[in-house]
Amino acid sequence: MPENLVELVVSEVRAAVPMSPGQEAGLAVLAEPDEPFRCLYIYIGQAEARAIQAGQRGVQPPRPSTWDLFLSVVDLLGGKLGKAVINGVEESRHFFASLEVVKADQVELLPCRPSDAIALVVRSPGASLYATEEVMAAAGRLPEAPAAT
Repeated sequence: MPENLVELVVSEVRAAVPMSPGQEAGLAVLAEPDEPFRCLYIYIGQAEARAIQAGQRGVQPPRPSTWDLFLSVVDLLGGKLGKAVINGVEESRHFFASLEVVKADQVELLPCRPSDAIALVVRSPGASLYATEEVMAAAGRLPEAPAAT
């Protein structure tokens, strides 16, 4: 796992935002809680956006979701989710991530989609979300200055 990590929080999740005429996607906004307060805007699937929203609210569906099942299997095998890292970006819009699964003294890294990483982190007490400084430098957006009046 890279050492130049920037902590992130899930600032906003929308299940439906326009992508192009007649096409919608989900959107996750990940914010840096400390200066310079950059944000990552990651377009994701609508199902994944709804899964993140449900995880944030602590909703327990009558049948486990794929993300709940994954965490149950990790727990059954004696592990836990340590952190998720957004560790790559191409063309400022195609993001890549990995999960850090910890079992005893062993750490395993699993490549995954950022949407899955976020959905898992919001369901995992004690798990953290990060991006590499390289990703933040390439795709992080600074907050807009308020308009002068």
